[in-house]
Amino acid sequence: MKNASLTVILGFGVTGQSVARHLSEKSLAFAVIDTRSQPRAALPANGEYYWQSDNWPHGLVKRATKVVVSPGLSPQHPLVAQARNAGLPVCTDIDLFLANAEAPVIGVTGTNGKSTVVSLVGHLLQNHGFACGVGGNLGPPALDLLSEQAQIYVLELSSFQLAHSGGLELASAAVLNIGDDHLDWHGSRAAYAAAKCSIYDRAQHRVGAVGVTDFGLDAWVGSDEPLQSDTWGLKDCRGEPWVCFADKPLMPAKELPLSGRHNIENCLWALALVTPWIEPSLAIKHLTNFSPLPHRFVSVPGPADLHCIDDSKATNVGATLAALEGFERNHSLILIAGGDSKGADLTPLGAAMEGRVRALFTLGMDAQRINDIAQHHGVAWRQVDTMDQAVDAGVACARAGDTLLLSPACASLDMYDNFAQRGDHFAASVRRYLNFETSGGDLEKS
Repeated sequence: MKNASLTVILGFGVTGQSVARHLSEKSLAFAVIDTRSQPRAALPANGEYYWQSDNWPHGLVKRATKVVVSPGLSPQHPLVAQARNAGLPVCTDIDLFLANAEAPVIGVTGTNGKSTVVSLVGHLLQNHGFACGVGGNLGPPALDLLSEQAQIYVLELSSFQLAHSGGLELASAAVLNIGDDHLDWHGSRAAYAAAKCSIYDRAQHRVGAVGVTDFGLDAWVGSDEPLQSDTWGLKDCRGEPWVCFADKPLMPAKELPLSGRHNIENCLWALALVTPWIEPSLAIKHLTNFSPLPHRFVSVPGPADLHCIDDSKATNVGATLAALEGFERNHSLILIAGGDSKGADLTPLGAAMEGRVRALFTLGMDAQRINDIAQHHGVAWRQVDTMDQAVDAGVACARAGDTLLLSPACASLDMYDNFAQRGDHFAASVRRYLNFETSGGDLEKS
């Protein structure tokens, strides 16, 4: 029989470290198992530490009473499998957070857009006067947000966290979208989708996309005209699209703080998620002073007659499709794409580029795959070696009024430390052309 409670933390990245701090502050015993070497950071007290281990140390399974799994470890990882085979209860930092939070929690997941939506929700609540903690997969780990002063929390939840978590008692929850991503981690698209949709299991206010009939939804988001009382969408009013709640026009879409069709929908999701706390006509007014997150479809200064957009956070096909489909088919786009596709199907990019992209510049390990797709759809392309070369070529062929868009559809790790470094390089390269006038050149089909 076990004499004392011992929590075992699998993985000691950012999330695992937050769990260790939390347990240490409560003077609870814990053990850490990590496949990596010991970090240089100070280690919280009350802990046992086992480094460079793919297996549980001898005897630890018998002493353990609970296991907290870090998001980076898949259900098939040996450390996780050994815990489950031993019959140990497995949970995540989010389960611990909800057990300790004394305020309502809003949860957001989805393949794309969740960081922007979480930030928008936090902005709306804070501007309405709530003391609000915002984090999770975005920003500070959830456990680092715990505060007696918090009146409400907003968490970005990854499919990794949801796959390991129990039923989460959330005050409001949304699945923004489900695309093909992290299939290597989950094993199948069905498992990935099931992890995402588990966010609804015990949520009080469930928000979903128009057309979704499962999960007992309470509110819907769609880009078309709202059809029922609990739907947010767009409606033509006075010759232009307006944001509406049900049939009530609230604001012209052009006055929203973010550009791009997909970002309009992100605003709608945020508004729907806070409906239990903020009346719609008040909520939308709080949007106007929101500042977009870095590298998420953000304008950067460049040539005076060329609109330059850093969308480096578009690390998968779905994100780039959302960016492209926000533009009309008028051949005014110059697109920079490529990197590590993580084995994803890139073919949907072809139809989205056709008629929109006048010139494509590719780089990175999967550039050739995108080139082949562009060739098939009659899109002119050129492969380059560096971001500076891509920007130079893009500016050289740009015409006044064009848009130079970095939206890679791929991860950045083949060339950069992360997507932020890639976006910063793009912005710095574009800034070299401040006050430059485009010459209006063309790109020959390669």
